[in-house]
Parts: sequence; C-alpha cells; structure tokens
Amino acid sequence: MTGQDADERTLEALRNTGAATDEPRLFEHFIYCDDEAGAAWLETQARADGWQTIRVAPGSHGVVASRSDLPVNDETVAGAREFFEKLAGSVPGGDYDGWGAEGA
Repeated sequence: MTGQDADERTLEALRNTGAATDEPRLFEHFIYCDDEAGAAWLETQARADGWQTIRVAPGSHGVVASRSDLPVNDETVAGAREFFEKLAGSVPGGDYDGWGAEGA
C-alpha cells in the first residue's frame, strides 16, 4: 500500500464519522531519523512552516509535528505528506511514518 492509499483510507474513515473536512482539527505527523542533529533539524524546519513539535519520547529521534488550525482534507493531507516526506529525505535515516487526525 502506498502512502497515498493510506491517506485516502484515513480520510475516508474521518468522513465516515461525519466529521467536516473543511473545519480545522488536530493534525499530527510522525517523523523519525538516526540522530539528534537530524531530529533537531526536523523540528526547526517543521516549526518554520507553522507546526508545533514534540519528541516522541525524551531523548528520542522521533518528532511529532502538529497543528490545529488546518482542515484535514485531500489538499492539506497531500501538501503535508509532500512536506514531511521531503524533510525526512533530508536527514540520515529519515522516515516519514504518516499522520493522524482528531476524529479519524
């Protein structure tokens, strides 16, 4: 299954709950890498694009980027996937592990 297939399944699940995909909601993305320098760079780049970040766990190289000011729909999901896949591809061991949204 491709990332886009997973995106469509998650969006469909969101729509099936009756959630309006044109209203802002919590939108989270998960990115991992091999080292501290890469994780710090991922956080800096995500914040510069308007995302809040936290580490998956203290001392980990996993980053959760989130925001609550965007709707979660085909357009925003595609744009975010492109952004985070590009970020992940820019650091050693980078891996974009997908996204989740409130209500999905």
